[in-house]
Formats: sequence, C-alpha cells, structure tokens
Amino acid sequence: MAEQTASSRPRVHRDVVETLARRILSGEIPPGDNLPNTHDLSAELGVSRSALREAIKVLTAKGLLEVRPRTGTRILPRASWNLMDPELLGWCGPGLDEDLVRHLLECRHLIEPGAAALAAQRATAEQLGEIDAALDSMARATTLDERVQADLDFHVAILRASANLFLAQWGLTVSSILLAAFRLSTGAAHSYDVAFSAHRDVLEAIRQRDPAAADRGMRLCLSAMAHDLHLDERRADAMRAGEAA
Repeated sequence: MAEQTASSRPRVHRDVVETLARRILSGEIPPGDNLPNTHDLSAELGVSRSALREAIKVLTAKGLLEVRPRTGTRILPRASWNLMDPELLGWCGPGLDEDLVRHLLECRHLIEPGAAALAAQRATAEQLGEIDAALDSMARATTLDERVQADLDFHVAILRASANLFLAQWGLTVSSILLAAFRLSTGAAHSYDVAFSAHRDVLEAIRQRDPAAADRGMRLCLSAMAHDLHLDERRADAMRAGEAA
C-alpha cells in the first residue's frame, strides 16, 4: 500500500500542476487575480495542501504565479510567463488564442527563412533525406493528424539542417505549440496546395544549395499559414479601426 501511495505522488503532482496551469493559460483565472486560499483549493482539487504548495512552486518558477506574503498568490500577466518553456507550451494545447499565434508567426518569420538559407549551405545528405521524407509524408498523409505531424517534422528537420545549435534547440522547444498552430492552419486548408508547393520549393532550393531561394520559399510557407488563419486580414482590420478611432 505504501509503495502504491509513493508511486502515485509524481502523477498527483503533475496533475495538480497541469490543472492549475491550464486554468491560468485559458484565462479561467485571469492575470491580477489571486488563487483561492490553499485550504479551499486543495479541497476542490482533492489533494493535500503540501501537494498544492509544490505545484505553486513549479508554476512560480515558470512565471505564471507570484507568491506574496499576507496577500496571497497572484496570477502574473502573460509578459512574465516563460513562453519558451516546453512544458508550458504543451499546456497551451490546441486552444491557442489569436494573439499567441500571431506572435509565434512573427517569430517564425524572423527565424525560419534564415534557417532555411543556412540549411541550403550546410545540410548533409542525411539531413536532406530527412527533409525529403517529411515532405513525402505530407503528400501521403490521409488524416489531419498525419499531415500536421509531417509538417512539423519538415520544419524541425530544416532547423536541424541549419547546423546552428540554437536554431535546432528552438525547434525542439516550440514543437508542441507549432504542432497546435499547424493543426489550426492546416485544418483551415484554404491554401494548402500553395503551402505544399512552397514546402517543395524550399526542399529543392536546399538541394540546389540556393540560400536566397530557400529563404523566399520559407517566407511563402509562412505567408500561406497567415492567410489560412486570416491573421493579415485581422491585423489590417485592427489598424483601420485604430485609425478610425
């Protein structure tokens, strides 16, 4: 019995951390609000107060919470969250809000075309094979899950082929949120043929050792994603609304 209780503690700990994190990330508990007191919250979640305190320590380290003496535990604004934490990105899950997707796409526009250009100069034969295999999986995919996984594999393979340690690590770090973003854009499927053609052009440019063409092709891939998510239209609408005000 003692062994079962001990082995269940890590699972309980992970569950409490994830439950609280998802409530915060979804806005159920908005920034600026305090968590309920530990007595009430532990009773609601069905865990001990010590397990709850440990979970709060984890989320504090990730920038979601701030523990203040005598005033309680406050939810911090998104600007304080460690958005490069893979676990935190995984908790965001498929429910990505438009603002987060837009910021991610801006980051990708800054990073991935350059990574593709580097890959065109540095990719090994084995890495070219990985990119080619991912594109082939995209072409043969019969379900949305298969398609988005292949899309993720394609982009992560290019980041690795850049032969830059930081770019390769960035791909691994944000893979969970990229997968969710791909699911949104591929599910829309308004310009999938354009996007697939752009992916093929990127591979060909890398194979031909043409950095400029690889850069252009990757920008087209990202533009197709923005189009499918209507991000450019919404930004233009917001700008027009601001000018009207």
